[in-house]
Amino acid sequence: MSTASWCGRRCAGARRLLRQHPLGAFGLLIALAMIALAAFGPLISGDPTKLSPDILAAPGGEYWFGTDHLGRDYFARVVAGARLSISLALTAMAIGVGIALVWGMASAYAAGLFDLLSQRVLDMLLAFPGLVLLLLMAQVTGRNWQSIALGMGIIFTMGMVRIVRASTLATLGATYVEAARVIGVPPFRILWRHVAPNIGPPLLVYVTTLLGGAILFEGALSFLALGVPPPNPSWGRMLVESRDYWHHTHLSIFPGVAITLAVLGFNLLGDSLRDIFDPRLRGSG
Repeated sequence: MSTASWCGRRCAGARRLLRQHPLGAFGLLIALAMIALAAFGPLISGDPTKLSPDILAAPGGEYWFGTDHLGRDYFARVVAGARLSISLALTAMAIGVGIALVWGMASAYAAGLFDLLSQRVLDMLLAFPGLVLLLLMAQVTGRNWQSIALGMGIIFTMGMVRIVRASTLATLGATYVEAARVIGVPPFRILWRHVAPNIGPPLLVYVTTLLGGAILFEGALSFLALGVPPPNPSWGRMLVESRDYWHHTHLSIFPGVAITLAVLGFNLLGDSLRDIFDPRLRGSG
């Protein structure tokens, strides 16, 4: 296949996706923009912790988003907040997916007493308030980036385990899986080659939608002074600090818009992925 033919097919597929799922394409664009901003934003912004005599300057040519009450460049702080929020959400999702895959597939495959006990443990964790769990971890490990990511990952694991277990049980009942068991295929190979690919689509939809919730959760933690401590910029903390300077509207508008766009982008992308992988759900919810 020639390069021109391959590019033509990819462009045609992109146009079809844009026509059938315009909101999903818009959400994907926002999500990619946020990830790019988190990855390459420091190259186009200044030092978010640098102080200047320009206190509470309005947005303009020198300071695109103005400055805060300490004279720090607000554009640089919003960009740095994007890096913290996106990286924290992705790390928490990676931790949650890793634990959920091992826990859910092992529970469904082992069945019996192990499955019963693991589900009761999951029920107890679901009844445990996530905010209290984060507070306990902060007391043990300190209020740092790693402990918050780990705590969020454990909280998000609980819902993912149910999805992984249900998908694993459905796949284990298939004829080709029973045939693989009969001929003596090892359990790990069955789970890796036959079960894991069937878990991917529903888990991807759930994780994509949950990424927006993770960003919102991080903002809420920072708003409650439970997030990553200063001087690391955070969208939630920027909103908290703006309450004392409410007449300087740029202090609340820019971090608020950033959080809104990030959550909106991942939610739109997750809804479109749901429609793509399961057309029966199209238009529902």
